[in-house]
Amino acid sequence: MNSKDIIERIEEFRKTRPDAGCDNTRLLEAALFVEDAFGLCLNDDEICEKNLGTHQAMEGFVQNKIKAI
Repeated sequence: MNSKDIIERIEEFRKTRPDAGCDNTRLLEAALFVEDAFGLCLNDDEICEKNLGTHQAMEGFVQNKIKAI
C-alpha cells in the first residue's frame, strides 16, 4: 500500500468523523478503523492522541507502522 492509498482511506474516514480523536471513544473508533482499513494490529500503547488524535497524526502513524512490517 502506498502513501496515496493511505491518504485516500483516511480521507474517507475523515468524511464520517470530523476529528479523529478528542476522547476515548473517538480514539477507539480511530484505532478500529486503522486496524480494519490497513490490516494492522495496534497495541494499547499505540492507541493515543499522539498517534490517532488527528487525521494528520493518523496518516503518519499508519505510514510508519506499514513501513515497519
